[in-house]
Amino acid sequence: MSGRIKLDTVWLGVGPGSKLLTICNCCPCCCLWRVLPHVAPGIGAKITRMPGVTVTVNDRCVGCGICTEDVCFVDAIRLVNGRAVRSDACRGCGRCVSVCPEGAIEISVDNDQFVEELINRISPLVDVS
Repeated sequence: MSGRIKLDTVWLGVGPGSKLLTICNCCPCCCLWRVLPHVAPGIGAKITRMPGVTVTVNDRCVGCGICTEDVCFVDAIRLVNGRAVRSDACRGCGRCVSVCPEGAIEISVDNDQFVEELINRISPLVDVS
């Protein structure tokens, strides 16, 4: 996820500016967004999946439940009838993909030019050196 948030201005002690950009890798070390499942829907809806990113559960799922154990920061994956199922709340971070011992959860990007398009979209918004 990437974006500009005022919280970082306060939290990181940086001065206000239009070029402040937060890039979140959804790691558990410092996540302030772990509260996302518990905030008002209007606030939570502002954090969205990048266009073209898809997370799917394939037939290798054995229903072990590891992906549901405090992995997803929006609680978007659950076991249903012994199989992992992700909800529309999924933000596409890929944390469930990285913990699945069976390789049953996959993340894909539908557009081969996605990274280049994203760089072109973000570059005017930040100072990259």
